[in-house]
Amino acid sequence: MNRFVVIILSLLLSFPLSAGVKRERPPFDLRKHEFALSGAVFPGRYAFGYDFDSDAAGHDAGYGSVAGLYDDARTYNKERVTDSWVLSYTYNFTDAFSLSAGLGYEGGWSEYYSRADDSKIRVAECHYITPMVTARFSWLNRNLVRMYSSAGAGVSVAFAKAYNVADGTGNAKSPQAHLSLQLTPVGISVGRDLFGFFEIGVGTVYVGGCLGIGYRF
Repeated sequence: MNRFVVIILSLLLSFPLSAGVKRERPPFDLRKHEFALSGAVFPGRYAFGYDFDSDAAGHDAGYGSVAGLYDDARTYNKERVTDSWVLSYTYNFTDAFSLSAGLGYEGGWSEYYSRADDSKIRVAECHYITPMVTARFSWLNRNLVRMYSSAGAGVSVAFAKAYNVADGTGNAKSPQAHLSLQLTPVGISVGRDLFGFFEIGVGTVYVGGCLGIGYRF
């Protein structure tokens, strides 16, 4: 019985001693290279409202003319866009600063239908390819969680064409280059080697939020 009491007292006395020992956080393991794929449901070019009639060579009839207004009265249009997709490579110089090179894609279509029978008459489409360089600044670094902000700049190249559905005749514009900017105030990644991430930002790549998956090594 006395031996049992001694053991209990020893265990109770050991608790304050163990509680006073500070556990060391494992050092941050910086991985130099990252590959990532991200997607956003609200593409930036479409969010800022590109004009299919000029960017994608829409109507052949004079826009704003009597003939053009008559043509518009006989038709209605539907617009659809892809999500915004970006494939990127990042090099982490330090735990606080990194640079990435990304290649993005966004596509949009404006389809014109006859009000008389709802048949598709004409299609105007535009595809944007966007190479961009992004600087990222990390302000929270843990082995499983990182938080950061970033800013990117690049050139968005637009490939546009329009054609009549009945006979396939139409026209295409030469590739047009536009300045592309993206600002991400807050981003968070979770994982070590394989990781997922979520960002909130605004720009010509996406507006709102985007999700992605990546790999570090």
